[in-house]
Amino acid sequence: MADRVEVFILVEGERLEAQAGLLAPTLRRHLAPDQKPVAYLREDYAGRLDPLTREVLAASGVELRVIPGTDGAHAPWTAPYPQGNKILAAAQPRDCEISVFLDTDMVLAEPADFGAELGTADIGACVSDFSAIGNDEAGWTAFYGCFGLPLPEERVVLQAGRRLRSFPYFNAGMIIFREMRDHAPTNIGRQWLDMAQQFDRDIEVPYSRENIDQLTLPILGYKRGSPVAALDPRLNFNIAAHGLGEGRRQSIAHYHRIGVLWAHPGHSQMTLDCLADVCGAEMITRMLERFPHFMKRSRLKHYLAA
Repeated sequence: MADRVEVFILVEGERLEAQAGLLAPTLRRHLAPDQKPVAYLREDYAGRLDPLTREVLAASGVELRVIPGTDGAHAPWTAPYPQGNKILAAAQPRDCEISVFLDTDMVLAEPADFGAELGTADIGACVSDFSAIGNDEAGWTAFYGCFGLPLPEERVVLQAGRRLRSFPYFNAGMIIFREMRDHAPTNIGRQWLDMAQQFDRDIEVPYSRENIDQLTLPILGYKRGSPVAALDPRLNFNIAAHGLGEGRRQSIAHYHRIGVLWAHPGHSQMTLDCLADVCGAEMITRMLERFPHFMKRSRLKHYLAA
């Protein structure tokens, strides 16, 4: 029997709503019947979600879920940390064997067997293109020491730039993790949240708050005694850094900025085709009218004229 999979994203704020409107139809086209799409949003945003976004998500078969306890304050963090919403979502209960988190600024370009990609590991992610901290041994020593761990011996090769060797560091835009092992819950999402909160409270050396997720993810693996598995880069292919990526397989395209997506002829056309197939040909115009700042109509002239 195939593992049940839930693929979850975040949707709050106009930028993520516009991105979700593009991602969701690609999930509809490429996810298998045993792969369920879910979108999480904060309690304090639920009443503000645009009806057009709700329409696209519903047509795409995406279930909306509210993250409890997110009522306007920045708790459980010591200061505002919007990227922490993915960790809060990861900690929510899901009725499946495997969970997959996807950043909203992605599109699913082809079917993916997430269970097979994870293999026997508990957590899998793609090595980052760049590192926010690189080989700052003092920083990493403080980070691992916060959880009573020594520095790991393993190193990874970053995927862009000078392709430097680095302490294990992964892009948290796509994460596969196991919810159950041997019929028992792994509690990986909850453990990640607990560790991220401890990191937020206790780390005193300088670091960028927006990277708490990526700094704690590899440490979580070592704390569990099961290091994060490095997955094939095609599962989180950064088209902002690698361009068209000619000759390279790209199962999930990570575009970061909408103009980058529209500049990629293959992924842009696939995304628009999925949107039209799921929601009707007029939906792209409706989204352009509703989210003009984020959709960048000027970048779409050649598609709209076709």
